Amino acid sequence: MQLTYEKPGKDHPMFGRVDFIVADGTTPLCYKVGEQYLPLETGAQPAAQTTSDASSSASVATRDLFVLSFKINDEAEEMTFTSKKKLDKARTALSERPFVSDLAVKTYQVLAE
Repeated sequence: MQLTYEKPGKDHPMFGRVDFIVADGTTPLCYKVGEQYLPLETGAQPAAQTTSDASSSASVATRDLFVLSFKINDEAEEMTFTSKKKLDKARTALSERPFVSDLAVKTYQVLAE
């Protein structure tokens, strides 16, 4: 999976409200606003706030999106994964490097395809 971050165009309904559209090829997965990832269905509310209604979230098929944040020589970087196995492999490889610091993982729920 190759994730891309694309700025929304002026004709996009979320223009001005989101920083990036996160996509796998041409299939949009979620929105990115600052440090948060928002699901496509809401667009205006953070993912943590949309899970308050358990009955509606049970009917929506979601999957995990893992975001690995780290610093390389004090410059912030991010990698996204849909597989926990690949995430663990990358985290292990990065933790062995002396110039990599501040490893942190956040898990977000995004719409399943």
